[in-house]
Amino acid sequence: MVERRPKILIVEDEAVVLHTLELILQQNGYEVRGARDGQEAFAVAPAFGPHTLLCDINLPDIDGISVSLRLKHEFPQLRVVLLSGEIGSAELLEEAGKKGYQFEVLAKPAEPKQLLRVLAGGKSSSYRDSSGIHLVK
Repeated sequence: MVERRPKILIVEDEAVVLHTLELILQQNGYEVRGARDGQEAFAVAPAFGPHTLLCDINLPDIDGISVSLRLKHEFPQLRVVLLSGEIGSAELLEEAGKKGYQFEVLAKPAEPKQLLRVLAGGKSSSYRDSSGIHLVK
């Protein structure tokens, strides 16, 4: 029986951050694909079939929340974890909240141990609703 490694699609526009996240996750047993913007994520996702989306909120072409919702629609079991390094993300999160979505958001730069704990499903102050989107308590 072949053991399948968890697949994570990382969407991050900063090349250095994307490369660092890819290395950390690959070294910890994840199969990883990266995308620099939403359109690239939409192109990569169908063939890759990710289990988890790790997505920056502020992207150059489309916000990460919209990327997450579209990919969640295409992959209903997709787990979504958002990354944000900007306070401006609060407005996008508030708008999503008004539509009934609440997301777990990790601040950038995320510490590798914290990131790995969240991705491994370790205890945190969040839980997932029936759609698999993380809700902040």
